[in-house]
Amino acid sequence: MLLKHKLYTSLIAATLLPLCISTLFFSNSLHELASNKLAKQELPTALSNVRNAIEWQLSEPIATSRGIATNSFVKQWLEEGEPLKNTEQYINYLNNVKLTDDAISAFIVSDTSQQYYSYSGEIRQLSYPSDNWFTDFLSSNKRYGLVFDINKQTGKAKVYVNYVIEVDGERRGLAGISHSVSSMNEIIQSQSIGNGGIVYLVDAVGEIKLHPDQSMIGESIPLNNIIYGLQTTIERDKQTLVSSSIPLQSLDWHLVAEIPQDKLYGPIDEAIRNNLLFGGLIAVLGVMLIILLVNRMFRPIEQITNSVSSLAAKIVGKH
Repeated sequence: MLLKHKLYTSLIAATLLPLCISTLFFSNSLHELASNKLAKQELPTALSNVRNAIEWQLSEPIATSRGIATNSFVKQWLEEGEPLKNTEQYINYLNNVKLTDDAISAFIVSDTSQQYYSYSGEIRQLSYPSDNWFTDFLSSNKRYGLVFDINKQTGKAKVYVNYVIEVDGERRGLAGISHSVSSMNEIIQSQSIGNGGIVYLVDAVGEIKLHPDQSMIGESIPLNNIIYGLQTTIERDKQTLVSSSIPLQSLDWHLVAEIPQDKLYGPIDEAIRNNLLFGGLIAVLGVMLIILLVNRMFRPIEQITNSVSSLAAKIVGKH
């Protein structure tokens, strides 16, 4: 019957359409909520926590190097031309700094004499181009610079802190220490974000300096796409990664976070699939109930119609 079919269509549409709309809205809202939470809470918080820990590790050697470079007696010694009679006194001073701050080395480098003074008593003449790092630093406008030295085999890392020595406003040399940063490496190794996410440290041009996977050290990434907290998806080793970064405050390096996209959205996608499955079951049950209801509603009408048709057929047959 035409009316019966129209009723079927109307009731089924009235059941399935709101269900489909609500399911689609729920799925999109859940995905958007997870993305916003990642962008505004989880990633920034995790990156900030790791950055603060790394900054704290770097603050001590920077402060120690600043102490040597701003020492008035060190400045006076350089200004006087580094008299030989006082050299042993300053070597002992560097050795004392090394022992007090548990540093690996301590040093003073003079631009006037081109001499490198070490805590160990070693005094050597600078040689170029191997010592171009010294002239490069002095010709820059940086107050201090950090140079990481990382052993790929052992994963052990140390940092050299070069702090400028200024005499009467002129850059006359540098002083500094080298210090173990194994604790920084441990922070990088142990830190995880979400399910399967990692953090690592890159320099200003994107070269990886510290990474949980030691084989990645020295590799480069396209930093411009994720600089200053921007998020992007990248492909690596047939895997899609969600990536973001945050700059360090003590130097122009960046801390980068990467999370596999399937790990990030996996639980959400599973929840959406379960919701779709549950919605499908509801739809099937709804359609079955509609069919039963419509059939029950039209059964008396169909019985009357059949009876009238049968009676009419009999009357026509008699004539």
